[in-house]
Amino acid sequence: MDNGKPIRESRDLDIPLVARHSYHHAGWAQLLRQEFPGYVACGVVGQIIPWNFPLLMLAWKIAPALATGNTVVLKPAEFTPLTALAFAEICQEVGLPAGVVNIVTGDGTTGEALVKHPDVDKIAFTGSTEVGRAIRKATAQVTRRFHWNLAASRPSSFLRMPTWTARWKGWWMEFG
Repeated sequence: MDNGKPIRESRDLDIPLVARHSYHHAGWAQLLRQEFPGYVACGVVGQIIPWNFPLLMLAWKIAPALATGNTVVLKPAEFTPLTALAFAEICQEVGLPAGVVNIVTGDGTTGEALVKHPDVDKIAFTGSTEVGRAIRKATAQVTRRFHWNLAASRPSSFLRMPTWTARWKGWWMEFG
């Protein structure tokens, strides 16, 4: 909605993918107790998404969290908040209970407050390696679950590898 993407791409790709992804996780919600006996939800999941693909990123974060019994506090990128705010309105329209999906907007200080909030049980972050490192450093003393999707989505982009050989081996293990 608010990232300059052609309407054709949003209409023909993003919307169908969001619908399929949501449908998939709705199925998991129905099977959760059967397939994962004893599973306990994390609780409050703080989610931070980047500017590109705002609706798709939102679906990729929110659908699995809700399907597994969690509540969500999502912070969209400061440049593309309108999609998340429109999604929040849809959540209200369909009767989702208040507090299940929460959207907070703002810049990096808002994300920092979300990451450091003591009532957040898990952080799901998609974004730059630099910000990912800052989040991990800020929460080093906190026992909390994390889900990272950094830069190129490789552990080697987050962890400091000593040599190019080690990076190549990491790439080969992941994609080879």
